[in-house]
Amino acid sequence: MAFEKPAVVLDNGSYYIKAGFACDNHPVAIFRSMVGRPNFSQRSLGQEYYDIFIGDEAIERVEDLELCHPIVEGRIVHWDNMEKIWHHVFYRELKAAPEDRAVISACGPTVDITEKIKCCEIFFETLNSPALCIQPQCSLAMYGSGTTTGLCVDIGHATTDVIPIFEGGMMKYAHMKTNLAGVQIADFIKKSLLDRSGSHTIKSPSTLEDVIKNCLYVTRNCAVTRKQYLKKYTLPGGEEIDVSHEAFMASELLFQPDLVKGEATDFLPLHEAVITSALKCDDELRLELYNNIVPCGGLATIPGLNERLELEIVKQVDKPIAILSSPEAYAVAWLGGATFAGLGDAQKMWISKKQFEEYGERIVRNKFL
Repeated sequence: MAFEKPAVVLDNGSYYIKAGFACDNHPVAIFRSMVGRPNFSQRSLGQEYYDIFIGDEAIERVEDLELCHPIVEGRIVHWDNMEKIWHHVFYRELKAAPEDRAVISACGPTVDITEKIKCCEIFFETLNSPALCIQPQCSLAMYGSGTTTGLCVDIGHATTDVIPIFEGGMMKYAHMKTNLAGVQIADFIKKSLLDRSGSHTIKSPSTLEDVIKNCLYVTRNCAVTRKQYLKKYTLPGGEEIDVSHEAFMASELLFQPDLVKGEATDFLPLHEAVITSALKCDDELRLELYNNIVPCGGLATIPGLNERLELEIVKQVDKPIAILSSPEAYAVAWLGGATFAGLGDAQKMWISKKQFEEYGERIVRNKFL
C-alpha cells in the first residue's frame, strides 16, 4: 500500500501524546493527553459557546477548567475528548489534512479489538484518513531499537508493563505488570515532602513533573556520596527546597518498593518483573530476550536506571544480558512507528478506507486482533 505523502505517526500515551511524520526522526509535537472544558459551575446560564483547551493550554488554565484524561492506563475511556485531541494534532500541531495522510497509531498492550474498531470508525468516518494501522507500543519500541524480538520494559505514567516480543508480535501470556509507575512515584514525592517539612508541597503538576525529570537518579548499589546525594530544587516562586531524600528514594522505589515504603506492598520490583516475564517463555527463546531488553517510556530516562536494571538481573540469572538503551527512551515507540511505516513487508498490516467501507469490523478483526 503506497502513500503519496509520509504517514502520520501517533503514540497515544496516558500522559503524553507524541505525533509527527514517518519521514522524521523525532516527533513534531509532544503534549499532555488532556482536555480542559470550562467549569460550568462558574459560568452564567445560557452561555452556549465555550473554548476547549488541549494539552499544555489546559494545564495553564487548570484552575478554571474541568480536566479530562481520555486515556487511562493505556485504554481510551472518553472517545469524544480523544477525537478532539486527534483533530488538534492534525490541524493545530502538524498542520496537515487528515484526508491526505495515512496514520499509524500506537496503542497500549491491553487494548481490545472493540477499541480498535472504534478507532477505525473515527479515523475513516470522521477524519476521512485514507489508511490506518494500529500496533502495540511495545512492538513498535522493538522496531525503534533496531530489533523485532526482545523484552519491552515500558515504564510509563500510569502503568509499567514488561512484555516479550517475538518477531514483532506480543507474547501476551508472559505480560507482567509491576503496579508501580509515574503516578505512584509522584504521589510518593508529594507525600514525602509534606511529611518532612510540613509546609513544602508541590501542587502544580508541571512542577512535580520537572522534579521527576531533572532530580531523580538511580545508583548501582544504593551507595552515594553526600555531595552527590544533596539535591536542591527551585520552585516557580523562587523558593529553594531540599529534595535529596525524594530524588534518591523515589527512584529506588522501582527496585525495592517494600523497603522504601516500610511495609508490604503489591508493587513488584522492576527486575523481578523482567525475569518472571522471561521465565514464562520457552528456554530456547530466553537468551535472545535477555540480549534485547528495551526500556522505554518517560521514567526510562532516569539516569542510572539501565545500569542498575542490568546489575540486578545479572545477579539473579547469572548470565550476561544486553540492554538496548536510548537517550530518547520516551520516544522509542514513536520512532518505531516511523520505522514500521516505511517497511515494505508491513504494508499488508494496513487497512484502507475503501476496505473498511467494504468489509467493516471484519477486516479489523482479521488484521489487528
